[in-house]
Amino acid sequence: MSVTTSEFIFFKIKPSVRPEEPGNKEGEELQQLLNDTRHQSGHQNSAWGRSVEDENMIIWVLEWSDARSSASTDHLDRYLDPDAQPPMAVYSTLSPPVASSNTLTSNPVTEICVLSFASSLSGLETKQLHSDLINFRTSLMELPEEARPKSWSMGQVDRPSTVKHAKSPSGKAVLHLLTVGWGSVEAHKKSRETDAFVSAIAPIREKSLGALPGLDMKHVSFRKI
Repeated sequence: MSVTTSEFIFFKIKPSVRPEEPGNKEGEELQQLLNDTRHQSGHQNSAWGRSVEDENMIIWVLEWSDARSSASTDHLDRYLDPDAQPPMAVYSTLSPPVASSNTLTSNPVTEICVLSFASSLSGLETKQLHSDLINFRTSLMELPEEARPKSWSMGQVDRPSTVKHAKSPSGKAVLHLLTVGWGSVEAHKKSRETDAFVSAIAPIREKSLGALPGLDMKHVSFRKI
């Protein structure tokens, strides 16, 4: 049975690029680049959206049937903010896959959270971390409806297997990716105020190294490609 790999690409565009606005030339060109990837071998689904926190930050998500597949970012240069860092891509085998859980286009808002942990964690510590992440999901999915996520997919980042992190004792970190669907940004904020959230996330925060530049938490309303 084939395993679906999800690719998340983060890049910042110039304010003049508006793919969602008819007649915006740069936006139409960028949209066509995104559309063309659908014809690439192994492509299953894809979507894009702007970050609520910074509307010029784009998150492009693709699902592949082949873990070796990837989208090229070589042709994005002319649309990028010249002062921003280059596009970043992470690959993860999410459970469940984002298409089957409708995390992306069906939910009003999707939280994209990339957590980093020291690569030097012992086997026992890694096992406990996985248990803490599962407990975090379970605790939030049992909240009252107004504070409960609409969907939840997560997984360890497969590529890159490790990244440089100044706060890690080993100098490197492993990443875990959470994609959580919410009714609104306000619903997420309401959830964060619950005792269940505070209690369940505490052991995760103790191990977390903090967000990497460009991979801080984002809220995104996705559009299907």
